[in-house]
Amino acid sequence: MGAWGVGIRQDDFVCDVEGAFEDQLKDGKTIDEATRFVHEHFANAVNDCDDGPLFWLALADMQWKYSNLDQAVLRRVIEIVDADTGMERWGQPSDKLYEQRKAALKKFRNKISQPNPKPSRPPRRVIRAPRFQTGDCLSIRLENGQYSAALVLGTDHSNPEQGMDLVGELNYLSDNPPTLDVFTERRWLKLTHDDGSLSVWWFYSMGFRKMKPRITVLGNTPIVNTDPEATSYFGGWHLLGQQILRQRE
Repeated sequence: MGAWGVGIRQDDFVCDVEGAFEDQLKDGKTIDEATRFVHEHFANAVNDCDDGPLFWLALADMQWKYSNLDQAVLRRVIEIVDADTGMERWGQPSDKLYEQRKAALKKFRNKISQPNPKPSRPPRRVIRAPRFQTGDCLSIRLENGQYSAALVLGTDHSNPEQGMDLVGELNYLSDNPPTLDVFTERRWLKLTHDDGSLSVWWFYSMGFRKMKPRITVLGNTPIVNTDPEATSYFGGWHLLGQQILRQRE
């Protein structure tokens, strides 16, 4: 079960349906067009015993959120809630989790049975490009006043709303900013305080604003074949420079 809570939106599949619905709205489609799209895109799930009820809950949630709840969708949700359809995934009626989920569904049913008093505006697509260029040499001023260094190894534009930078941290910690020689030497920081891997991270575009005053691009250097190319680490920009401090501790 891809759920992490009893709430309607605390489910992976529900999030997938709602994300697809809102992506259509971001592209300028109407509620009806977005509804047709998710029906087609998730056609195999609509009549599935597990995902089917979740599909109708997600669709109703989105339609109501934007104040255009189809009455046929409302009736389907009422049937699902009143018949306890899909509740077997939550255990037995005497189980606490089952009771919590049922209560959440009833609350949701009651909410969408009334017109939305404050419908949301259709979302707009916000473009967030990667913050740097491949090969940018970064000087990072840490909170303690010292400096660390990192090299931008690549960028990812595949999600226009969430560009990412692949950044490798160098084994540099000083009271003075790094020079370009530091980036030429390529002394990568190894996480000896952790699993021994190189400190290479994908940094999301969001959350960069607070960190921006502490990062300076000193120049740009070509990426070579021996540079790291991938990582399983993802993080926010506030983490940049923290690994060198932890290692030195």
